[in-house]
Amino acid sequence: MTKHYLWHYGKEIAHTRELTKKYARRTTVGIAALNGIIAMLGVTIAIWPARATWLGLASTGVAGVIGVITAWSGLFRHQDLWQQRSLILAELQRITRNAERREPAGEDRQVIAREAMEQLDSALGQDASSWGSLTRTQPAGGQGRPPAATGEGTQE
Repeated sequence: MTKHYLWHYGKEIAHTRELTKKYARRTTVGIAALNGIIAMLGVTIAIWPARATWLGLASTGVAGVIGVITAWSGLFRHQDLWQQRSLILAELQRITRNAERREPAGEDRQVIAREAMEQLDSALGQDASSWGSLTRTQPAGGQGRPPAATGEGTQE
């Protein structure tokens, strides 16, 4: 039964890891591509000044889309979550290997199961704690959720 729990959590965390990896990759590549479009619009404006107004508006629109994507990425912290899921998945794999290694050695299955579940509880608790601390900190680049208002430093 313990292997079932370990397998289930490992499968779920691996799935979440792949999703966040995909979102982080798409966000990074998408922002780079949109920045390239802005650069091309800037060159086109220099070459074709008769259409500068419309091309300038298009460039501003693309910059707005980049801002929205950046804010979305900062809010959900895909890259940070991907890295955290990788660490917790490695920990679950270590727990599973340890349990599978001990069983053929003739150790009591109840003891192995209890210790594996205690390690699983500890790993999941650490995961929740780590995610909580991630959501309270600003990501690199200053995007994401604003810090909670504490009332400190306000003028009355």
